[in-house]
Amino acid sequence: MGYRILITARSYGVHCPDQLERLEKLGEVTRAKNPPLKADTLAQIIHEYDAIVAGLDEYTASVLEKAEKLRILARYGVGLNNVDLKKATELGIIVTYTPSANTISVAEHTLALILSLVKNIVQSNENVKRGEWAGQRELNSELHGKVLGIIGLGKIGGMVAQIVKALGMTVIAYDPYLKREDAERLGVELLPLEKLLQISDIVSIHAPYSHETHHMIGERELSMMKKDAYIINTARGGLIDEKALIDALKKRIIAGAALDVLEMEPPPPNYELIKMDNVLVTPHSASHTREAVRRMTEMVTGDVEAVLRGEKPKYVANPEVLYRDNLRVKFR
Repeated sequence: MGYRILITARSYGVHCPDQLERLEKLGEVTRAKNPPLKADTLAQIIHEYDAIVAGLDEYTASVLEKAEKLRILARYGVGLNNVDLKKATELGIIVTYTPSANTISVAEHTLALILSLVKNIVQSNENVKRGEWAGQRELNSELHGKVLGIIGLGKIGGMVAQIVKALGMTVIAYDPYLKREDAERLGVELLPLEKLLQISDIVSIHAPYSHETHHMIGERELSMMKKDAYIINTARGGLIDEKALIDALKKRIIAGAALDVLEMEPPPPNYELIKMDNVLVTPHSASHTREAVRRMTEMVTGDVEAVLRGEKPKYVANPEVLYRDNLRVKFR
């Protein structure tokens, strides 16, 4: 069909080459070098493409204005904070994403981080490999009977709630956008953030990142937590003020943290936070499972195919664009 497609998502097609082959049947496919791409780089090339499979690149308003023939920006992932949805809609560009594709994977990873912290798994393993057998002297904790506070009770937060309730935990949540009856269906009590922080043994963050949620957990919030409490973040790095977190961990204001995301990824060399003995860090890999990658890849491929063939895509992030006069796709 002669379309030009740009791939900036690092792992798209790597583990599912059959999906990449589907795109190659639609036209010329180019994989970007050294993604994620900055706005100035994108601005120079975006005018060439009809479709983009996007990673964490900077799709600002000024970049999208240069996208002369772009029909679909298919975000390979759930987060959309790197895409100016309002501008895309104004320009008639369809933006898609992959909701729920990584829900199970991230929820399971969250549980793995929680267990690793409270059971001291990583440190114990390192001790044994160094020839130290100190298990009899170390006391870990049980999850049964503890309180998990979830910040953001969406699909992932809800899945985490279901998993830990099966372990005998009490679950509370803070989510200003969720109806109380929806939380009650999950057996979760909604509370103000301050109250949640005060009574939780473990706090797990699953909120979307935005200007409103930037550094929503800072010095004040950390000071409200129990001294033996842990904080988990598998959402976005910018939700926690890492300077405040480092200080809280140093002073043992809280017991520890487990993070799959950081404010700067990858972190700078010798970054203090990742060197601390009461911190676990994984490299933004919670959603990187065979199953989640397959689901994400198929969702993205299907939507790109649909748009370039003049059909409506399934996972539209800006559905209002479908009714605009300047929509760049003419549906059959």
